[in-house]
Amino acid sequence: MQEKTTAVIKWCAFITNFIIGVIGAVILAASLRILFDNEYSHLLFHGSGNYLAGHVLVVTGISLMIVCLIGCTGIVKGSSCLLGLGFVSLIIFVVVEVTFGVVAYNELAEFHEKVHLGIFWAIQRHYGNDIANTTVIDLIQQGWKCCGLNSYASWSNSLYSKRHTPKGTWPTNKFIVPKSCCIDPQSDLCEVTHLNGIRNFDTPVEHVFFMEGCGPKVIDAINYYVGCLFGFGVVVVSLAMAAMILCGILICNFIKMGHFIRLKSLKSPESTNLIADEQPLGSPKESPIPLPSAPAYALSSRTSLLVSERPISSLV
Repeated sequence: MQEKTTAVIKWCAFITNFIIGVIGAVILAASLRILFDNEYSHLLFHGSGNYLAGHVLVVTGISLMIVCLIGCTGIVKGSSCLLGLGFVSLIIFVVVEVTFGVVAYNELAEFHEKVHLGIFWAIQRHYGNDIANTTVIDLIQQGWKCCGLNSYASWSNSLYSKRHTPKGTWPTNKFIVPKSCCIDPQSDLCEVTHLNGIRNFDTPVEHVFFMEGCGPKVIDAINYYVGCLFGFGVVVVSLAMAAMILCGILICNFIKMGHFIRLKSLKSPESTNLIADEQPLGSPKESPIPLPSAPAYALSSRTSLLVSERPISSLV
């Protein structure tokens, strides 16, 4: 019964550790794609500080894969040392993840402000000058169908608009909006409006440009992603705690089984006979010396006595 229970626990622990490893691989692949694929890089913003979140996800994925490898190897080989290392690794992972979750939740408001400022400065100063920020803003405006920080009017004071406005017409109400604000960037109407600019805020451009600002949309999207991330983190931490408990039970079972086997081998009759029969190497095996029986011993003693009483001459 004990062996069946241990086998069930081993399978549960192996499956749990394997699922943790698969989750780690998925996190690693998704975070690397977000960090380096331009199609998804609009989820992160240079200079806003949230690139740290992407690198934290990379470290989390690698850590989960290492913990999975240690745990599965220890379970398959039945090694208490590897299981103990996996147990300690899971404890460290759970503590770090819970701490990071609490810190991230407390810093969420500041994170929103950094993202808001990152978009603001990217629009006002860096668009058209810095390739990374230009690409991110274009992807944001096309991806979330928005324009500017709060509306298309955010571009009125940008360096991009000043740079593309004809000389001698600044300051005026005329400003330039990038083509990524257009509903259809390839249309002729978008091209004409982009070249001519917007003369005042009353110009009817709702059929050309997106009317909503990108700031509120990005913040809402971040809140959605953070909520999904926290829910996913709770699942991962729960699996890690389950794997930790199962590894702990396996370690105790392995230790008990090893102690039982040693104790049984010491108490077995075969081991007792082996201990009794053990002789030092090189020492001759002693054979018992037979003692003479009582009558024979008495007869030999009497004969020797009679011989001793006779004179020596008679013995010659």
